[in-house]
Amino acid sequence: MQSNKKITLIIFTMVSALIIVIVALVALGSRENSYEGAKKRAYLAAQTVKQSLTAHMINGNMHQSDVFLSGMSQVEGIQSLWVVRSNTVNKQFSDSKAKMPPRDEIDKYVLKNAVEKIEINETLQSAGLRITIPYIASSHDQPNCLSCHDAKEGEVLGAISLEFDIQDDRISSIVILLKIIGSSIIFLIIMLIFISKKLQPYTSSFDTMIKVLKKVHEGNYSIRAQGAKLEQDKEAFKWLNETIEKLETVLTGIEHNLTSFVHNRSTNINNDKLLSAQEIIEDISEIYTYKKTIETDLSKEDIYFRLTQVLRDRLKIQKFCIFENDLIKGNRTIVFQSEEMTPCCFVEKNVKEVCRAERTDTVVVSKNFPQLCRAAQCTGEKDYLCIPFMINDQKSVTVHIVCDDKECMQHSNYQIGIIKKYLEETKPILESRILMDILKQRSLVDGLTGLYNRKYLDDFIENSMPSEIEKGTTYAIMFLDIDYFKMVNDTYGHDAGDAILQKLSQTMKELISTKDFIIRFGGEEFVIILRDPTEESAYELAKNINEEFSKIVFNFNNESFSKTLSVGYSFVPEDTNQIWKAIKYADLSLYEAKDTGRNKVVRFKKALLKNGDKPEY
Repeated sequence: MQSNKKITLIIFTMVSALIIVIVALVALGSRENSYEGAKKRAYLAAQTVKQSLTAHMINGNMHQSDVFLSGMSQVEGIQSLWVVRSNTVNKQFSDSKAKMPPRDEIDKYVLKNAVEKIEINETLQSAGLRITIPYIASSHDQPNCLSCHDAKEGEVLGAISLEFDIQDDRISSIVILLKIIGSSIIFLIIMLIFISKKLQPYTSSFDTMIKVLKKVHEGNYSIRAQGAKLEQDKEAFKWLNETIEKLETVLTGIEHNLTSFVHNRSTNINNDKLLSAQEIIEDISEIYTYKKTIETDLSKEDIYFRLTQVLRDRLKIQKFCIFENDLIKGNRTIVFQSEEMTPCCFVEKNVKEVCRAERTDTVVVSKNFPQLCRAAQCTGEKDYLCIPFMINDQKSVTVHIVCDDKECMQHSNYQIGIIKKYLEETKPILESRILMDILKQRSLVDGLTGLYNRKYLDDFIENSMPSEIEKGTTYAIMFLDIDYFKMVNDTYGHDAGDAILQKLSQTMKELISTKDFIIRFGGEEFVIILRDPTEESAYELAKNINEEFSKIVFNFNNESFSKTLSVGYSFVPEDTNQIWKAIKYADLSLYEAKDTGRNKVVRFKKALLKNGDKPEY
């Protein structure tokens, strides 16, 4: 409703209420005036009758009082009139025929209590008033009542009752009220028209400002106030428009600059520049806090943990995986996977060629095209979204999000820009930690064979093995040595020896499982750590490695030859609870194999301990 109508309605209500109150007061006043007029006439008639009856009594012609009373009844406005005597007067004048007894209970009440009684009879069609007034004996009246009546001072001598028709008075009052109401309505209409016209310029400007401010509140900063009629309003509109224009310019600049900062994040759902700026500023603040936090994290795993927290708790991504891709080897590992979530993508090899997101380096959204990525297969009505991010030439990260409904997909799509910004801030720190891991890895890897070195074994025994043993993991410690390797170096040179070591390393890598690892212990000696092996599996592995290695034919200096292995192994905790002692037992078993002819596999037995330590070959 417009302000003009509201104000007019308020004024109309207030004035109408005032008129109703005035009319009600006038109506009540008119009614009271009618009754008061009737009462005055009644008092006048009562006094006249009293004086007349007194005169009749003094003159001795009371027998003519009926004629007088009948005449009084004919007076205009008086419906009826009668006089009653008290018992005292009736006894005094017992010989008189005019006893004048009380006609009803009202007469009796007045005679008994010496008070006047008024009764109003009012209906829609008529209005009447009955009043009964007592005559009280008094020595102060002229003539003295006590001189004529055997009564005491203040005693009731009689009463007069009169009934008046005041319908005409009421009709006159109603006519007056109708005139007042009519005049008030006419005045009210004229006043409302006048006020409405006078207020219209002000209320119109006010309504326009309200409309403009409402649009601005809703995020529409392009609207402007127009149509001012008064000079003051024109100036106010000018100030308002300039303020909105400044606000629009500033917010547009902030939104443009900050949105670019967070990778062109999708526009706020409400299209409100102010809310968009607020959200982006909050994002920047949280990104800064995130960056400062991961800068002090020690490991790559800690950084991935922080990134997972952000995606799950801050950005409300419910089901997602984080893949780390090895661009050199072409494989990927799952860094994080939400509970009760099955990824749509199961690429494990040749990631750079098979994964569409990695190959094109663009965000892949399944709803954009049916089977957009052929490597991704979602069950049911699920959709997916893949965000690739390059860390360096060797590593990249893929955020894989799975959605069950449109709302989830819309929310995830809205978060793409901010996810990219978090990944961008993660990149230098994660790259640094990956480089540290590579350097650490290189310090733990033998340069010739690519196998782990003794430093890695020391680190594994100190840091990893105790927790694995607590979980119930068992181990087989396998010692391997190339038979007559020193002869190869002496006869064909160290290059030939290095080639043989590399071939043996490749053979072992191909035969062990992913949970096992190999250590170049020194020279031509190697240690294989097997997790949760059986007697049969450990023996079979040692035998297979020897057999496959012995099949390789080496050619050096126009000569061809093959090499064999001697292998010894022991078990933890079956043979001993101490890892270094198990390595020693495996070493004893290896020398037992060499002492008993080489090219064989020997399992540790306690009987070997009686021979003591063997000299090195």
